[in-house]
Amino acid sequence: MAGITVMIYTTLRARLGFSKAELQGKTVHELLLKLAAVKKPDVKNILFDAAGRVKNHFVLTLNSELLDNRKAKTIKVKAGDILHIFPPISGG
Repeated sequence: MAGITVMIYTTLRARLGFSKAELQGKTVHELLLKLAAVKKPDVKNILFDAAGRVKNHFVLTLNSELLDNRKAKTIKVKAGDILHIFPPISGG
């Protein structure tokens, strides 16, 4: 069964130890919960705020479409989709 490809970048990739995951789920929020549980439980605190919402400083795209993080629980995904997770970028 085909899954959803989740692409992980920069600091989040370093934290998880991988840059790509194939996951099953019905919504973006569900995929992120599964991703947080894959390797390190503390990743959940990095991705989600205390109320369980995806933190706003992450940039999410689904099949090249920019997503509103506040709607992650209602954004449906299907097999073959590609979700990109871009953590906050800093520098100077």
